[in-house]
Amino acid sequence: MGSLSKLLTILLGFVFVQATVITNDTSNIVSSSFEFIIVGGGTTGLAIANRLAVNHSVLVVERGPDLVNDEIVNNPYMFAAGTPSPCRFSMSSTPQVGFRGTRRSLPLFYGSCLGGSSSINGMMGARPTFASMNAIQALGNPGWGWNDFLPYMQKSESFTPPNPWQMEKGANYIAAVHGYDGPVGVSFARPLNAPVLQSIAKNTTQTVFDGEVTLSPDMGDGFSGGHVSSFYYQIHFNKTLHSDRRSSSAWSYLYPQAQQRANLTVLTGHRVNSVLTSVSVSGNVTATGVLVEPSVGGRITLFNASREVIISAGALQSPAILQRSGIGNAMALRNLQIELVMDLPGVGANLQDHVGLYNASFPLAPSANTTTITSWPNILPGIVVTHPTTRNTLGLQDSNAMDILLRGISTEYTVSVGGVVNSESLARQAVVIAEAYQIDHPFIELFFTPGSVSLAVAAHTILPLSRGSIHINTTDPSADPIADMQYLTSEVDIRAAVAAARRISLIAVTPPFSDLITEDALHQSGVPLVNATEEEVRKWVLDTYVSDIHFFGSNSMMPKELGGVVSPQLLVYGTTNLRIADASILPLSVFPHPTLGLYGVAEKAASMILQAAAMR
Repeated sequence: MGSLSKLLTILLGFVFVQATVITNDTSNIVSSSFEFIIVGGGTTGLAIANRLAVNHSVLVVERGPDLVNDEIVNNPYMFAAGTPSPCRFSMSSTPQVGFRGTRRSLPLFYGSCLGGSSSINGMMGARPTFASMNAIQALGNPGWGWNDFLPYMQKSESFTPPNPWQMEKGANYIAAVHGYDGPVGVSFARPLNAPVLQSIAKNTTQTVFDGEVTLSPDMGDGFSGGHVSSFYYQIHFNKTLHSDRRSSSAWSYLYPQAQQRANLTVLTGHRVNSVLTSVSVSGNVTATGVLVEPSVGGRITLFNASREVIISAGALQSPAILQRSGIGNAMALRNLQIELVMDLPGVGANLQDHVGLYNASFPLAPSANTTTITSWPNILPGIVVTHPTTRNTLGLQDSNAMDILLRGISTEYTVSVGGVVNSESLARQAVVIAEAYQIDHPFIELFFTPGSVSLAVAAHTILPLSRGSIHINTTDPSADPIADMQYLTSEVDIRAAVAAARRISLIAVTPPFSDLITEDALHQSGVPLVNATEEEVRKWVLDTYVSDIHFFGSNSMMPKELGGVVSPQLLVYGTTNLRIADASILPLSVFPHPTLGLYGVAEKAASMILQAAAMR
């Protein structure tokens, strides 16, 4: 009995030692020093922490709560049902452009809990393309092309191939482009959502684009332009619950038993006020730690970092942390009486988002109200997705005009509002976008979503050229930064949104999709009619567009002279050990839906950080 008791004690001790510490109380954290501190426990932050904590001590600071058992977060079908999520927060944009000079402020949603926006998103399994990642590389980022980046997306992924029944109903995949041993579950829904609607959506799409958009077995192969396909999701099938579950970064990299890390401490309900730094005689800046306080306000705690500080708070919050830390536009920081550490005018600039057209819902015909069309009650958004190219969407003549517009883009307005730091930055970005379109990068995205009483056809832009900014106007970390998105202030983006709206109208009157909805569905929806004038379509776009909640670019990975903030190694320029690894580093919004691409960013960041640690 004594030997058995001793063995149980050893085993229990082993289990305890291996467990990740998750707490909302700083008094439960036994050490004030860690090798790595990660600011933000969202999509990328938890993935990076998981990889680093295998052999290094890591602290993650997350402003939101731990919602491990929250069914609204974990059940993927709660998203389309519109159930309010305790992880979903928002800030307001400054008034944005509307029709004929009108202005309106838009809500900018983000995730604030463990998992961040991967805990609130639509879970659509989109990836960047070969053309888009090569565009990122062309902006001065060697090692970030498609062939370099794909292995990191595969490393994060645990793809479940469709079963024979799902394939019979339209699901498909290309085995070679997926990963099968990573933490993030990716799969089609079980059972497949609305299989009859999926077939009809694909047929209608091909008709609407005159057969130039063709079926693809897998939109994640890097060549989605000009194709339509059924979509997979960031979900996994839980055999115990016998149901699909959301594959957030928390449920992929943090909560599972196999992902427990003895070296990892996660502090929730706390925000980082600022990053502490020291400056060497040569002028190099080194991050030494962070100042942390409860998200509701309270006592400030100092944590020290002996190796690196990694900011992964997202494109809306990461610039604010840098700015409060004295890194950003020198004049703006001095106006706030913040001691200047590093003059980097690109911090908070180049902010971008996809423009969403989601106000297109068509009433179901009574004969179409079957589960093979509605999928009720287990609905996922975007069950069929189309990525038409500029030529598919605009035709040869207008796509050539778009190329000319991009290559000769006017930069004066965007520079004047602080969207970019200089004309060359926007001009360079416009040229690489034009080059991407030349090799069939998608121009817009259209997708179909089932529903109990209506069917939705949504659209969004993919490579917008409008550029905004986000900056603090106070040193108070509880205050939202000022987000001036500058939506649809580029003629390029207006043309893309108008073209997308016209395709939505065509879909609504084209069989077999039109057979599923009422005869006057297009009129009832408020979407412009097929023969609407250019002014009518522009008015609808400008009156109804919303944020797609895909924020990028506010700490761009570009040469410093173009307004870049981080190097291709994700180091903040002028620093030795301060990195950023989230959507803010992407200089172009190349992820049609960000999350799967962001897991690739996280895996690549972790690899670079570990390589650097091994050399020190």
